[in-house]
Amino acid sequence: METDFFKAVWYVLTDPARAGEHLTLTAAEVKYALVWTRSKAALDFSREVPAARGMKVVPLYSWTLKDAFLTASEKLGATHLLIDYQPGSLQAAAAPITLVRKRIQPPPPNPKA
Repeated sequence: METDFFKAVWYVLTDPARAGEHLTLTAAEVKYALVWTRSKAALDFSREVPAARGMKVVPLYSWTLKDAFLTASEKLGATHLLIDYQPGSLQAAAAPITLVRKRIQPPPPNPKA
């Protein structure tokens, strides 16, 4: 069974020494924010890529955290997400941040509140 990426937990790499700094990658004149669907994949990436060493794997469980990540990524100049990328891989899923923002949804309002 495939997991719905938009509802799943996302894992990102952040720089513990610089608040709000996420890992980005530029390829073919497109700047990507990187996100993984498994914490181990993000950790493996941080160990393999010199620019990512020392970065911390952070889970994004909620819509609010995902939205904040997308906003921070856009402020860093990213226009797309690169999903589950691993060094040496010839392919990885990518999506424009504008599309991702439309697909993630805040939780429905609580009618009992």
